[in-house]
Amino acid sequence: MRRLQLATVYLGGFIGPFAGQSVAVILPNVARTFSITIEQAALTVSAYLFPFATVMLFSTRIVQNLRPRRVIMTAYTVTFLGSLVCLLSTSWALFLVGFTTMGLANAFTLPVFQIMLREIVPARHLGEALDTYAAMQSFGLFSSPLISGLATLVGWQYLYLIVTAAALWVLIIKVPDIPPPGATESAGTGRRLWWPVILHCCACLMMGIRVIGMAPLTALSVGERFDASAVGRGAVIMCGGLTAFFLARPLGALVDRAGPKTILLACATASAVAMALLPIVPHPALVAAGWAVAVFATQGMQTCINLSMLRTPGGASLLSTVQAFRFYGPSITPVLLMPVYLSSANWAFWIPALMMVSAFALELKNPAWKKN
Repeated sequence: MRRLQLATVYLGGFIGPFAGQSVAVILPNVARTFSITIEQAALTVSAYLFPFATVMLFSTRIVQNLRPRRVIMTAYTVTFLGSLVCLLSTSWALFLVGFTTMGLANAFTLPVFQIMLREIVPARHLGEALDTYAAMQSFGLFSSPLISGLATLVGWQYLYLIVTAAALWVLIIKVPDIPPPGATESAGTGRRLWWPVILHCCACLMMGIRVIGMAPLTALSVGERFDASAVGRGAVIMCGGLTAFFLARPLGALVDRAGPKTILLACATASAVAMALLPIVPHPALVAAGWAVAVFATQGMQTCINLSMLRTPGGASLLSTVQAFRFYGPSITPVLLMPVYLSSANWAFWIPALMMVSAFALELKNPAWKKN
């Protein structure tokens, strides 16, 4: 049962990103089902993302004195009900209620699951565990568009059966029971230094623009440059999630051995180089390979930052705050980079590459690493 519960924690990493990206590539189908415009259908993604990221700013502080199992069970009860609403909705307004509800619930589960891993996994293996969790997030994020596309063959709302079944699994198997995070935080640590946290937030914002936000532009570029079909574009984007999924555990083990700062800086370099090459490589297979490296490396950066926060006294209470900025990133990417793409597709990729260089510089000087 303990192994099943640990597997349930990792499953939780899949559910939220899968649900959040479930309508990203099927907006025309959503519009037809609810008799709305494409522009209105596009707001569905924001209905999940904005409340999710905003509540994540302070979600771990809200629940720091509650038992994590209670938080998870409550959140997945809400997720279960929200997925049923999405599955059965006949109006867009009702669908938005269910979709937004799932986003709000995920704002609590994402950071709480990682705090739970800190308590149940030996410290020497924490990096590996966090990277496995991040791999499940990536798998959910980048497999959702493909599964959504396949679901349109029978009815796109049926894809929420996956979310419903996963939430039901969590409610039946449950998760490990650990003390409230507030009870295990070190006491008497003195005044918290906010500058390291701010630098982590800035790095996560750039990473959000760089990975989650760039997936649509990468797919668009592949379609325009190589005349790739929707399936081909989806396959390229899937390469990132699959690579992150299969190589997460070795990367996590490497973080545990070499230290998070060293791996973070190496990953930032690899991600920047891969992103800079994406618009100029001559074959879609090379784009897929570069995208895979970029996603995998950025996931490694996120794991290192999460590890830094969890090892810092009082850092668990701010974990969701730091991670929220990763999800604010994609919300500004269309506004920031779509006009750039329309005038210069190359610079639409080179600017995120420069952002990764900036993230490298910020983390290189971050005093948080003196304690990790």
